[in-house]
Amino acid sequence: MALAEDVANAMHALEMLASRPDGRRVSEIAERLGINKAIAHRLLAALVSAGYVSQDVRTSSYFATHSLGALGLRQLSSSGVGTWAQRSLDSLAAESEELVRLAVATNDSLQWIAKAQGSNSSLRLDPVMGQDAVPHATASGKAWLSTLSSERVDVVLDRESSLDATPRSALDRSALMLELDEVRHRGYATTFEEMDLGINAAAAPIYGAGPGREATGTISIAGPSVRMTRARMAELSPILLAAAADVAKSWPTYTYLVADEELSA
Repeated sequence: MALAEDVANAMHALEMLASRPDGRRVSEIAERLGINKAIAHRLLAALVSAGYVSQDVRTSSYFATHSLGALGLRQLSSSGVGTWAQRSLDSLAAESEELVRLAVATNDSLQWIAKAQGSNSSLRLDPVMGQDAVPHATASGKAWLSTLSSERVDVVLDRESSLDATPRSALDRSALMLELDEVRHRGYATTFEEMDLGINAAAAPIYGAGPGREATGTISIAGPSVRMTRARMAELSPILLAAAADVAKSWPTYTYLVADEELSA
């Protein structure tokens, strides 16, 4: 049990460091993991020895090395994302002339892993791949939440406080639950400058594990609010939903990307 906890804490520490290029101090990592500093220091020392973490001798902060990013890139490459979903992303981006993103759900989080950029104008959006989507403030997050049970939604929302990204809109659980009902009826979710000023988005869930199951990911279209109006999102919704269905068809080949209750224990 101790080994399992150590492995889990080490992975959570890597997740914390991956989003902070300036690093974190051992006391901060220990506090966020809910462990004492001695255990956190031991875990970080092991990660340093493995080459995935380094320590700044001036500040004593720990930060993730490029080896961690290289590992993630190798995993994405071996998963076949380039051939699995890129065609659908490129097609949707070309037709919508906006930024298209693919996100994958893993346990209680949703991460963007691939994108395609349309060519509408000189204004380009370039999000960091691998970043967690804030569930209540992104179209991708809402699309995913709409497929979860109310109990699972609560678990995911409880985790939001651990994310580094800060949304512009506060979490209102009652209002969100009503909105998720609308998303289920409509088939896609929307956001209007809730995460980033001047940016609107629409997203559809991807049912890679089959209809009626939790979404295994999402596909979204994002663009400047002056272009991505509510009416424009409605116009784009048929091709957005078609792209989600197209990606879902090939998803079973990559079922290891799907959160599995038996493997999450």
